[in-house]
Amino acid sequence: MNVHKQLVALCVLMVITALPAAAQVERVAVRTTGISCGTCAAVSEFYLRRLPSIDKVDISLKNEAVMVSYKPGSSFQPKDLREIFQKTDVAVTQMQISARGRVQEQAGKRFFIAGKDKFLLVSAANSPQVPTNTPVAVEAVVNDRVDPMELRVMTVKPITQ
Repeated sequence: MNVHKQLVALCVLMVITALPAAAQVERVAVRTTGISCGTCAAVSEFYLRRLPSIDKVDISLKNEAVMVSYKPGSSFQPKDLREIFQKTDVAVTQMQISARGRVQEQAGKRFFIAGKDKFLLVSAANSPQVPTNTPVAVEAVVNDRVDPMELRVMTVKPITQ
């Protein structure tokens, strides 16, 4: 195999192996009140699917919960989600994300960077320690009512590349 073909093969391999580990918010579980009827769910789903960043939407009427999956390269826009639910008088009680990214320290604070999104890490008594500058996957609760958004990590797993 000549050098050119080896270089191309190496580049393709690097791209393929990097794709699953791309940093971003991948899924959001939204706990709600008021989405227990079929009409509210159908209207909410219609509007959610119109957002260009949304890949999949699953609504559980029984649990009054919505699971939203994002397309690769998209950013987390909680304001858009809240506005959609507000149209049908559905209240958001909590947002929990599944994301890939890494922690960086800036000005004495720790931030979780997931692609285009940046969250300030906040600690709770039972929060696991998230290593700095290491690719990780987290499950975390988001406080999107402050700027920067706050993240309380529930689980963390290292990503092997």
